[in-house]
Amino acid sequence: MKLAPLALVLLASTASARKIPCRSEGPTVVEVKVVKLDAGASGHETKLFEANGWLAHDTDKDGKASNETKGCIAPSELHELQAKLAKAKWKVTTARVHCMAMATSYTEYIVKGKVVWTAKMCSGQTLDKDSAAAIAAVDDAIAKMKP
Repeated sequence: MKLAPLALVLLASTASARKIPCRSEGPTVVEVKVVKLDAGASGHETKLFEANGWLAHDTDKDGKASNETKGCIAPSELHELQAKLAKAKWKVTTARVHCMAMATSYTEYIVKGKVVWTAKMCSGQTLDKDSAAAIAAVDDAIAKMKP
């Protein structure tokens, strides 16, 4: 009669050992596009998908993709990122005075198909606290990605 608890432990360990599905396709959680203007509008694009996958590739001036890599993000990390993105208000404040240097690149952050933030040198723009935390979380998640 003491086999029931042992069976539950074995069942639980088997379930946790199962590989969680990961696909680098479908609806995205966030997309990040780095555009380099000094190189003929080339750049890099990274997408994190709801199916725990990610996809990254370089783009040339014609938008053609190359050097594609794919991988998986831990579901717990993805859920934490989604929670931070959900808290973001995307309130942008523009300073009255800012530098006038021309940026040679910029980074677009796209959530639910909409550009929510463009990071650009000397823009004079800042995000609210929750949105800045969401951007930092996206940047951290991308930094951890390895094929």
